[in-house]
Amino acid sequence: MASPITRDADSQFEMTVAAVSDLGGGMRRITFVADELADFRRVGADEYFGLFMPRPGAALTMPEDGRENVRAAIADMPEAERPDLRWYTIRAHHSLNATIDVDIVTHGDSGPGSAWACAATAGDRVGFRSGGALFRGHECDTPVLLAADETAVPALAAILDAHPEVLDRATIHLEVSDPAVLTAYAFAGADVTVHLRTDGVPGSVLLPALAAAELSHLGYAWVCGESGMVTQARRHLVRSVGVDRRKVLFSGYWKLGQERG
Repeated sequence: MASPITRDADSQFEMTVAAVSDLGGGMRRITFVADELADFRRVGADEYFGLFMPRPGAALTMPEDGRENVRAAIADMPEAERPDLRWYTIRAHHSLNATIDVDIVTHGDSGPGSAWACAATAGDRVGFRSGGALFRGHECDTPVLLAADETAVPALAAILDAHPEVLDRATIHLEVSDPAVLTAYAFAGADVTVHLRTDGVPGSVLLPALAAAELSHLGYAWVCGESGMVTQARRHLVRSVGVDRRKVLFSGYWKLGQERG
């Protein structure tokens, strides 16, 4: 049940930046348009995709289509032509307009994704590589846990919008360093416990909150954010709470001390 939702076949195509807006707290919403998005269908609420970004000063060159291992396909390209690749959640899909909205947490130029997003303007060309989805809490009827940091806010919001039926049985914990990053999110009216991180250490507030929470009846957990934080959260849920590890979905969106998106 905690296994990701995969696609039968991959798709890959070019997109154009249609609009860029700042949502607050360093979160930027970038809208992409492509004819292929009119017929695109998501496999899950927190659908993620690979964003190909041309390196500074270079034109976009797409990797060979049809390759199962996209990173290997990029590695086989000439160095000067290789795009950067980062994975993001589709916040919203508008088939009538053939667009998707993607919310990206920026942190200056400390990583290729953030650097690109900070400088993105309408008309920029990028690439799309299909991915899959992670959340499957709607497939059960037991209490569920959703825990995240700011990088997983767009995914959390997309899940709650798509599955209002889980709201009454969901415990939701969110750790952020700046509450302004939540300005544009209503979370479908869900009861979200927000924890403010003040020491710069991912999980320093969220993990103690999970340890103190009553979670013994959990049937499913979705935990996404910094790699060390989600790994510790999963360990607590499995070893201390007794949740079946096959029912704990955890995904490290980034890792402290390493180059971020």
